[in-house]
Order: sequence, then C-alpha cells, then structure tokens
Amino acid sequence: MVMGNLGIFCRPESEELPESFSSNELAGLFDEKEPSLGEVKEAFDVFDENRDGFIDARELQRVLCILGLKEGSKLEDCQKMIRTFDENRDGRIEFSEFVKFMEASFC
Repeated sequence: MVMGNLGIFCRPESEELPESFSSNELAGLFDEKEPSLGEVKEAFDVFDENRDGFIDARELQRVLCILGLKEGSKLEDCQKMIRTFDENRDGRIEFSEFVKFMEASFC
C-alpha cells in the first residue's frame, strides 16, 4: 500500500522507481489504514534491489535518494538508520526487522 501510493510496484515489468515525489504524495503515504503483510513485503522488495533478502545501507540510500529525501544523501546516515532497527547487528535489515519497523510506524 505504501509503495503503491508512491506508484512503485514490484513486478518484473515495472522495476524502475519514479525519479521524485511531491510533498503531498509523501504525506499521503500514511493517510491509509495499516498495510497488510503482503504490502509490507512488496515495500521490502523495492528496497532489496539485489534480492538477497536484506536491505543494506546502499540499497536504503538508493531508495531515499529516489524519493528525494535528504537523509539518503550520505551513506553514513543510512548506516545509522540501519543500526537503529538492526536487531541482530549484522549491518542489514532482514524482513522480520522491516516488519517490526513498519508496525512501529503505524502505531
């Protein structure tokens, strides 16, 4: 749902992300009900560019920059964001950690 609101769909025929988003589009992401597990998985897959089952700092930076968010401009900042939600301290976000992050975002 979140990524769909951005116009991002994880389908083989539509792998490219839009270049930028307006502030109204970003604000509209969280006007909806809590996303389903399937929708959360779709969002995770957008970040997981290499499909290894993890989101690393470079993958996070890629999506944040495409979204036009300044937080993604420095790799070190993305590494700090990863550390915040990286429960097993492997330097990456796995799907279960991403789910917990999304649950906290919608509480």
